[in-house]
Amino acid sequence: MHADGPGWIFEMGEGVIRAMRHVHMSPTDVDFYGVKAGDAMKLKIGGPCGITLDRMLVRVDKSFKLEVHIDTDEGNACNLQPETPCELMK
Repeated sequence: MHADGPGWIFEMGEGVIRAMRHVHMSPTDVDFYGVKAGDAMKLKIGGPCGITLDRMLVRVDKSFKLEVHIDTDEGNACNLQPETPCELMK
């Protein structure tokens, strides 16, 4: 695998990269939830297969809208659907 980015190159002969679960927040969102960049939050996912995911890394940027990023396997494990109720917690 070969990835180019601004000022860097990453080459990996074999293996897998898995993004850490995280939440994108604007400065307004950070104020609302009482957190800061680098903090960890929990995501409570409801429904018949409900779970709570710990250690949701908070990422902050003025261009971000509130958005949670989890792994596909995590979403599938709890049968996450567009209408599934979710709650971010400190």
